[in-house]
Amino acid sequence: MSIGNETISLVASGKTVLVVGATSSLARALCHTLAREGYGLVVTGRDEEEINLLAGDIVLRHNVPVMTLTEDFLSEYFTAESFIARSGEFDHIIITTGTMGSGDPLSLNDIAFTSHINYTLPAQIATLAAQKFAATGDGSIVIISSVAGDRGRQSNYAYGSAKAALTAFASGLRNYFYKQGVHVMTVKPGFIDTPMTWGMQSPLIASREYVAGKIVQSMHKKKDVIYVPFFWRYIMLIIMHIPEGIFKKLKL
Repeated sequence: MSIGNETISLVASGKTVLVVGATSSLARALCHTLAREGYGLVVTGRDEEEINLLAGDIVLRHNVPVMTLTEDFLSEYFTAESFIARSGEFDHIIITTGTMGSGDPLSLNDIAFTSHINYTLPAQIATLAAQKFAATGDGSIVIISSVAGDRGRQSNYAYGSAKAALTAFASGLRNYFYKQGVHVMTVKPGFIDTPMTWGMQSPLIASREYVAGKIVQSMHKKKDVIYVPFFWRYIMLIIMHIPEGIFKKLKL
């Protein structure tokens, strides 16, 4: 186990997964799901104390090798190139970075911030990971998008449009690197029991453990695009086919 910012290669019997943005609720569940299956982990995030606590918990519960990497993705000095270089050796990557933003649809700063976290940052990291995996002809990239990217809605169109861009990017990346042995999977979660949904009462809210399990299972099966839970595929299919004249009058 390595705690701290040093780049140390993991010595593990299995594969290693780099989890980008590992301290979010869903990412934590993903880390534990992967560790239970014997994967070594590189866990990354902005808060060093949180990352170290997460790593210690994983090692204690699952006895797998863990490396920590504290990285401020919002720093003016951040570059995707240095981040990938400092992450050591890994066989798969799961990119979970995301933010709903302030919720102010008219804030230009918020549009820029939301676009950076939900699209630009994961796109840059995924591109470098794909190039790394293409050199060996193997590796999986799991990109967490959202059902919100399937159609722009008045309640969160800045967030939704950034996720729509990420979904389109993942599709292109998958197509570009497919023949080089790189697997790219797009994940479109619906409502999950995270801080974003606290206070909401809905039968559509899925547990983060369930979602994490489905993501890892689908990564094994090398799925291209998944909706989690599955029924969101049909909900969004209906929403996408509502005529614009009607849709713009709805409070969604």
